[in-house]
Amino acid sequence: MNYKKTIFALFFLGMIVIFSSTNGFAQDTMKKDEMMKKDDAMMKDDAMKKDEMMKKDAMMAKEDVRPIVAVIRADWCPYCKKVEPVISALMPDYSEKMHFVVFDVTNETTTAEAMKQAAELGLSDFFKDFKGKTSAVAVLKDKKVVYKTSNNGKRADYEKAFDQALK
Repeated sequence: MNYKKTIFALFFLGMIVIFSSTNGFAQDTMKKDEMMKKDDAMMKDDAMKKDEMMKKDAMMAKEDVRPIVAVIRADWCPYCKKVEPVISALMPDYSEKMHFVVFDVTNETTTAEAMKQAAELGLSDFFKDFKGKTSAVAVLKDKKVVYKTSNNGKRADYEKAFDQALK
């Protein structure tokens, strides 16, 4: 008789453990689903904000008559790592006189975004011609290339080209 009570108690205890773990698993799954929904909503919100900013920049650039400094870059490009610090250092000195645009061609997603940005700026032809040339820097005046270089980390070369475009 004691043997039957022990087996019954173990069976009952096992059912409670199984039920508890299943319930906990379901709650964990629900929490993960809620977190994923929040993450998706935040990502969509961030994407919308980024899209709005790009549209605003594009509108400003369309109205902007300043020369454009266009940079084609990619995360995987070793020459870009040489060019980017130079351009970044020049931006504060020239940002009021020139409009700087960076086209990221690191992967398909960033390239598609860059293509969209180029279209909004009226630079589709430029982007089509240069998207395969990472570390390229071009100065455009009235949407025409007046200076172009690549793999160039010489600040003096850029200063000379920028100043020439501003005349």
